[in-house]
Amino acid sequence: MARLNRTWLGIFALGFVPLAMAAEPTPPTGTPQVFVPWANKFFKKDNPPSVIVHDFGTVPHGTMLTHKFTFTNIYDVPMQIIDVRKSCTCLDADPPQKVLQPNESADIVLTMNAAKFNGPNAQTFYVTFGPQYVSTAVIRVQANSRADVQLSPGHVNFGVVQQGAKAAQVVTIKYVGKMRDWKITEVVKPSGPLDVQLTDPKGPEFAVTVSLKADAPAGTILEPITLKTNDPTASLLQFNVAGVVQAPITVAPEKVKFEGVKLGDEQTQKVILRATKAFKVEAVADAGDGLTIEPGEVASPVQIITVKFKPVGTGAWKRELKLKTDLGEAPLTVELEAVQ
Repeated sequence: MARLNRTWLGIFALGFVPLAMAAEPTPPTGTPQVFVPWANKFFKKDNPPSVIVHDFGTVPHGTMLTHKFTFTNIYDVPMQIIDVRKSCTCLDADPPQKVLQPNESADIVLTMNAAKFNGPNAQTFYVTFGPQYVSTAVIRVQANSRADVQLSPGHVNFGVVQQGAKAAQVVTIKYVGKMRDWKITEVVKPSGPLDVQLTDPKGPEFAVTVSLKADAPAGTILEPITLKTNDPTASLLQFNVAGVVQAPITVAPEKVKFEGVKLGDEQTQKVILRATKAFKVEAVADAGDGLTIEPGEVASPVQIITVKFKPVGTGAWKRELKLKTDLGEAPLTVELEAVQ
């Protein structure tokens, strides 16, 4: 993990930045110099490009394109996204608000609306990280919006679905071009927990049914659906499927850190459990390591657990906390860590 310690503070004051957070070394004479923002390393740690690129490919006009980028704080100071700029009104971003501690990861969801342009289009997001040290990552998204193929609605969005439940939505693809026998010939099998069925066309319109499988795991769904056509100039079309499969019970945060806690001192953190119905958390036995767990006494769909830590020794401390409920589900795990 790249380091930012006190030694660097004076260097920063002189206008320099650590090598791990600077551009690539100056190339040999005669080689064009390419500036690489050190923020690009959040998305690709090793040999990051000067511009991070995602190509949505060829899509029907009207498609709402979405892609999730995962980034990791590889430095030893807290980092977060403090600003997102975009080069076009066809772009939108949903950045996380959390502060990332060293080695923590998060996702940023970027959207491109193909209803706002025809033909090939490439646009740029500028994602700024800070606040202690500031750098801006450059992300380019591009797509080819076909005016002769229209999608309605622009994407499939299941919203929030309870785990184990089924859901289905239909989108219509209409061809308005000049090719006489244009048709969708095949649905490429999706990689996610989805079933996709193509119904018999009604004239130039094709109905595509996207179903969520009942055994879909809990978590966020963000999957592209790819269709093959008989058009030799653009044989593939894509659109997106989004949604959230909600587990019967969830815990947040999944990691708790007690920072700067000294021998004899006590720190308190909160852990929140949420479920679709009222429940209670079972008592946690005292392990003699200075950890005290105080669950709520009344059954409720939301339980706020008080976690107290009073170290009984020096040095680093880690523990996995298993929280059991009366819902009959598997225990929830919270990673605990203390840094003195």
